[in-house]
Amino acid sequence: MPELLAQTAVQDALGRSPSSRCPSGDSPASGSSAGRSRALGAQWEATLTVTERGIAYIRHAVRAHLRRWDREDAEAVTVLGVSELLTNVLRHAGTPEARIAVRAETAGVYVVVSDLDRRFPVVGAADLLSEDGRGLAMLEALADGFGVTATPSGKDVWFRVACTGARRLGGPGGGT
Repeated sequence: MPELLAQTAVQDALGRSPSSRCPSGDSPASGSSAGRSRALGAQWEATLTVTERGIAYIRHAVRAHLRRWDREDAEAVTVLGVSELLTNVLRHAGTPEARIAVRAETAGVYVVVSDLDRRFPVVGAADLLSEDGRGLAMLEALADGFGVTATPSGKDVWFRVACTGARRLGGPGGGT
């Protein structure tokens, strides 16, 4: 998987002002993970600095694009997966810099999160009393495909979520 690039601000990709759609009325630029993003047809990409607060903005952007592309049936697993992968960047990658790409395909949704850490994530079972450590195992169980690919600068962690039934790509004003 090639590394992902991005160009403009998150609110531009959504086509609205940040305060009109972001949680708590805050803008992505105010202490969040917003960096640069772009929407190209049925794909949305962003380069960002991951923060705990910013993960909510990215979930919101992903949800908005899934709805625009008529992919609501993949929304729950996709948003969960995005949250898990960005949280792992924040907790384990050593640097909060990351890139994300979400693409609507004929059969479903494909997501890649790239970071600068060369170490691959470990999918394992957490002990019963642990408060964390289950996210990747849960994502691997819920997604229709999951993997990690080394890149020259780190790694891409990806997953696929299948959609039920035939879907058209795009919605009002978007898609291919």
